[in-house]
Amino acid sequence: MRQFIRDFFYTSVADKRVNLPLPPTSLAIESRKLNILLLGTCAVDMLAKRSAECGHNIRHILMGSTYHAPVPDVAPRDDVAVVGLTLRHILSEATQTPEPVADMVFARLQSDDDARALLEKAGDYLSKKVAQVAAKVTTVPVLYMSFFEPSFNYPGDLIDPFSLTSPGYLVREINRLLSDAVRKTNNGYFLDSNEILNFVGRRHLQDDVVASSSHASFINDWDFKLDANRLNAPKALVNVLTYEVTSREYALALLSRIEAIVKIVEQRNPVKLIIVDLDDTMWRGVAAEGESLSPDQRIEGWPIGFAEALMFFKRRGGLLAICSKNEEAATIERFNSIWRGAITLDDFACVRINWNPKSQNILEIIKEVNLLPHNCVFIDDNDRELSEVKAAIPDIRCLGGNHYDWRRIILRSAETQVPFVTEESSRRTDLVRAISQREANADSTSGVSREAWLASLQLRQSFFLIKTPKCRHFDRAFELINKTNQFNTTGKRWEKSEFEKFISKGGYCIVSSLRDRLIDNGIISVCLIKCENIVQVVLSCRVFGLGAELVVGAIATRLALKARSEIRAELIDTGKNATCHDYFKRIGFSETMTGLCSNTANELPSYIKIENLGAPDFPPVQI
Repeated sequence: MRQFIRDFFYTSVADKRVNLPLPPTSLAIESRKLNILLLGTCAVDMLAKRSAECGHNIRHILMGSTYHAPVPDVAPRDDVAVVGLTLRHILSEATQTPEPVADMVFARLQSDDDARALLEKAGDYLSKKVAQVAAKVTTVPVLYMSFFEPSFNYPGDLIDPFSLTSPGYLVREINRLLSDAVRKTNNGYFLDSNEILNFVGRRHLQDDVVASSSHASFINDWDFKLDANRLNAPKALVNVLTYEVTSREYALALLSRIEAIVKIVEQRNPVKLIIVDLDDTMWRGVAAEGESLSPDQRIEGWPIGFAEALMFFKRRGGLLAICSKNEEAATIERFNSIWRGAITLDDFACVRINWNPKSQNILEIIKEVNLLPHNCVFIDDNDRELSEVKAAIPDIRCLGGNHYDWRRIILRSAETQVPFVTEESSRRTDLVRAISQREANADSTSGVSREAWLASLQLRQSFFLIKTPKCRHFDRAFELINKTNQFNTTGKRWEKSEFEKFISKGGYCIVSSLRDRLIDNGIISVCLIKCENIVQVVLSCRVFGLGAELVVGAIATRLALKARSEIRAELIDTGKNATCHDYFKRIGFSETMTGLCSNTANELPSYIKIENLGAPDFPPVQI
């Protein structure tokens, strides 16, 4: 009977489908088993004990959070490190008092000034401790678990829970300080364990109904035997079925989040474009059929939630597009009437509303935004339309089925998330729309050669050298080199620590921006050079055909030729980068027995003005 109940609870947990995945493509990368290094005190040991079915290998090493507690070494096989700092250690170091005196710090606060002073000291110490871990763990991403926030208001139900001396407020602020410290590191990420605690239920897991707030850990029975001789002998808490079920659910949910974060950091198989149908997708029902639905009924509930999820995806740097079988003018009028400005057609990079097959329209959209099909998702309520698109474009992901799932899939899938949002990605929709208009203007210009049109754009390209992760364009360079597929000479993806090491060991990381009289494209290229080797070149798809890559080649070859009279370059066919297969030949390289070689630099396009090469921090190069 007990086994039946356990199986019932476990099945119910699995059916909650908190992190629904996107449908795979034929190019989708299978989930892989992670080797997780778990660092922390016995408080995090529950994760290792409860993870037998998670599919990952966990190696738990005890690590205290006092300043002199040693940080263990990372093993070569480790994929990620998860750090659970101990709150009572942090409070002890911040107040310079031992346990159990430090355990009473929240209860003894007398004023707001006392609370502010405590937070200032805790923030200073967290910065030191995180920096200490970051200096030792450099080869893998490091995830820092948040401290458990109080499950109720300790001062009392009617006492202000938002006062500066409230333990709830203080622990939330300490978590914010931890997040701030983590974000200053190169390979650190904040893992909000409170979000998962709230979902699975704190009352079955958190120990602050018994232990002090500074303990901030899981219910456990380490002291059960010590109390066995009491007149009223206690029962073992961990044998309670609700704890067994909930602790397992928490562990698996947290490990699933760790797996997702690793995917986000690595940008494995990312989604860059979501294409949506309109009727019964962006609103309820078929608007053209005059059903007796008011505008509010059209969108209240799941449609508003879905639209908001699309807007958050856009805010992350993703692109949106519309593909609908309908009369264009009337449908646009209905769109504006139904949504009333909450979401507008300007939020979509491309709009295709006509009676053509949806696969044809989607292929045009993909071409217009210069993406590969496997980086795109098409959402439609009609399974027949999804089937037609999937048959014509096998690598695109098609999402239909239960419309109540769409919001969660868009918001929670690792493939739709990014580790950070750069200035360029935040305005990607505007850039794509402007580029489309620029190309349309070029096509409509009669009697003017493309060379003349390029000259009329007044293109200006600037170059910057990235020396450290603190450089202004480091994040954009890291994003571009790890997300670019089509013009990526090797397809190599870099870990942040590996990228930083390349730069610190004498490698050149040169980025360039491009603007014209119509558009400022921001950073559009990354070129990595080590001695006489051009290691990798990537170019944003939004500037294809403008000649910016020729300028990058000219600068790169001149810098490499300073190291040796003959330079080399590497080109790897990834199956996705056909646009750059002839790149090195175009800039003067020849195929030899030892690979691609050159001893001269190519000429620069005359219609592009080079700026910023004279900056003090840029290596001297003669143009």
